[in-house]
Amino acid sequence: MSSGNPPWLERDENGEIMILEVPARLKSHPEIIRRGFEPLIPIKIGVVYVTLAEKGPEYFIKILDTDTEEATIFQQLSRLVDHRNHIIPGELTSPELGHPLLITPSLATLTAFIRMKKTLPRTLSTFLQLMEGIEFMHSLQIAHMDICPGNLVASDVHMSRIYPNVEPDKVYFIDFGSSLQLPLGPGSQHAITLPPSQFGLAYDITRFDPYSWDVYCAAVAMEQALETCYGNDSPLIARLYADWVKGKERGCATVCHCRPTARRARQLLTGLLWGVRVWERVKNALCNLKELLLAPVS
Repeated sequence: MSSGNPPWLERDENGEIMILEVPARLKSHPEIIRRGFEPLIPIKIGVVYVTLAEKGPEYFIKILDTDTEEATIFQQLSRLVDHRNHIIPGELTSPELGHPLLITPSLATLTAFIRMKKTLPRTLSTFLQLMEGIEFMHSLQIAHMDICPGNLVASDVHMSRIYPNVEPDKVYFIDFGSSLQLPLGPGSQHAITLPPSQFGLAYDITRFDPYSWDVYCAAVAMEQALETCYGNDSPLIARLYADWVKGKERGCATVCHCRPTARRARQLLTGLLWGVRVWERVKNALCNLKELLLAPVS
């Protein structure tokens, strides 16, 4: 690992790590000074910090590990203008101006976004964006490898007015530190050794189809979001869909067939969401008709 890579840690005179202290190297970084940012709170000690909100909109500042593919993959995805692209808008600082940093807007968590309007169509629409974003990355032979609620954010109308290039009601992926550019696409790529991730696999398996791993982690993320937002009252359709996407693991050593591909999962959810929206309209129309028929005649 490069000596300049994170974590950047501050220590006291006894050599103890000061976990709440912003590294002097980050505070003196030329880009931080130029932008007038004041890194304040560590989100991931020595790696990710959030700026002081009193001095403008909050931003996350990530100190990149140059031994990973994060910078390359972020640049590649950021250049692509496509509604299916759900990479968070951000700016990668030039390595000529110091160690590369990734600066991104501070958006809502996935669960907070669902709670803003806790309805079945909203929940399914959120999950659809999740699967759409994974399908888009996989079409480019990119696997995120660390999908979890903590690495998914979303914006509302207010946030889209504050931050440039942020779209309202859109789900975004963050943290590409474990992401991989793969030699083969879905259906051809064999299993690889899994890197560290937020989710542990509930099976004694260390090698996994990377594309199937993304889909598995998305299913677990959806299950956790349903549990957090709805508790025991989560919508049956959403629960059944997440369980179907999760699949039944059989330990495939080559191309995995234990769960749907991201494309298949997106296609099915597109149909489900269409059906739910049609039913919502029919139900509302029937309620309005009932009120009209039961209204007293004047």
